[in-house]
Parts: sequence; structure tokens; C-alpha cells
Amino acid sequence: MSSAISKASSQDNFVAYIAAAVVLSLVAIFVFTWSQTRTVEPARPQISYTKFGPYQIETQNFSIATTLAVQTSSSDSRWPTSNKEVLNAIFRKVLAGTDMKTLRSANGLQSLQDALTEASNNAMHTNFVQAVWLTDFVVQARDT
Repeated sequence: MSSAISKASSQDNFVAYIAAAVVLSLVAIFVFTWSQTRTVEPARPQISYTKFGPYQIETQNFSIATTLAVQTSSSDSRWPTSNKEVLNAIFRKVLAGTDMKTLRSANGLQSLQDALTEASNNAMHTNFVQAVWLTDFVVQARDT
């Protein structure tokens, strides 16, 4: 009879171990799921955009209508607004001096954007302007 009691006792212990393993597994699944789905504050973008324009530039060779976006770091986001008049003059000068052959090349728009970025940083003696993007752009060439 004592062997029957010890056999029943070991089966009860086995059931208890299985039950404990199931409970621990459920707790582990819950903790993992909770840690993966809890809301994390989204990271704020480290860049800022300031809209400029619209510009309408007319020369003997072409007409350009465009709007621009100036990309700066978020810590410098007020800088373009406080220097808007100077930047407008720089942008108009670069747009008016655009070379149509370069503009029509494979990387023409990228070259113009790079020229706008470089001219604004050089004229202002800063590196605040990370990029100048053409957001709307229409060009009409006057072949002479």
C-alpha cells in the first residue's frame, strides 16, 4: 500500500510541476507581449522644413516658376524664417543664373538644389542649411 501511496504522490507532484510550467509559460508570454506592445513615445524628427516662394523668374532664355523647402536641423528651425529676406534674394539670384544645359542634364534638378544649398550657406557664412528642395518646379525654355 505504501508503494501505491508513493506512486500517487509522485503523479500528483508531476501534475503540479506541469501546472507550474504552464503558469510560468503564460506569465512569460504575457510579459513578452506587454513589453513589445507598450506605447513608446515616437522619436521626433531631427530636421525641419521651411517653405519659400513661390518664385517666378523670367530671363531672355527661360522662365521658372518654383517653390522651395529649406531643410535645417530642428534646433535651427527658426533660422530660415529670421533670414527670409536674405535667403529670398540668394534664391532668386541662383535661379536667375541657372544654366539651361545643366538643368536639362540627367542630374540637372539635383545640381540646382545643390547650388541653392551651397549659395545660401556660403552667402550667410553658415552651415545651417542642410538642403534646399524644389517642391514645385516648372521651367519653360525660350529657344533663341
